[in-house]
Amino acid sequence: MYKVVSLFLMGLMYSTCVLAEKQKVLALYYDEIEMGAGAQSMRYLINDQFLRIDNGDDKADFVLFDVNKKNIYSVNHEDQTILKIENNQWSQPEFDFKVSTHQSAMNDAPKIQDKTVYTYSVNAGDQSCTEVFLIKDTYTDEMKIMHQYQQVLSGQQVATLNNTPKEMHTPCFLVDQVYHAGGYFKIGLPVKISYSRDYIKFLSRFKNISVDAALFELPQTYKEYKTH
Repeated sequence: MYKVVSLFLMGLMYSTCVLAEKQKVLALYYDEIEMGAGAQSMRYLINDQFLRIDNGDDKADFVLFDVNKKNIYSVNHEDQTILKIENNQWSQPEFDFKVSTHQSAMNDAPKIQDKTVYTYSVNAGDQSCTEVFLIKDTYTDEMKIMHQYQQVLSGQQVATLNNTPKEMHTPCFLVDQVYHAGGYFKIGLPVKISYSRDYIKFLSRFKNISVDAALFELPQTYKEYKTH
């Protein structure tokens, strides 16, 4: 009897340890504003294996990027479904307009973490499509993961481009929403990003924290489907 109780307690202790397992992550908090749709606060949790995007509530719907598999999973708790986006390699085609990037220091702006803020812009012809304020060489490993995530996300946009009417294929639409390279992530940590579709992200705070490892797990009983 004593042996049975001991085994039970050992199992309970092991289960508790598993449930309480923590992982260290970089947490980025962005206030995101879309014209006509209001604002929302989003949380980005990044470690060397995963990127999780949610609204800050551990029980909310979330997006999970698996770094090794290079797949994106969008989890919907109400429908109990998981939308899987697989990695599609893509490259920017030859446009009939010039695509250029520009970078410059904002020497008069307040420094962040004692670092100078830089501007980074992506232009299509004479139009500015993406404008970014960033601090260079900050959280470089985590930004590499953000860049990989953007590559997979853009691959999905490229694969479904034909679903968008031709008249909507403006230079900024193509550069900023479809073939969006996210090159600024290779430079540093964005503190503000403005997209041509009237969508803006402001970095409100960032810190290193520990979270439950379960936040990076997909629900096992949910139905998974792929995009077409």
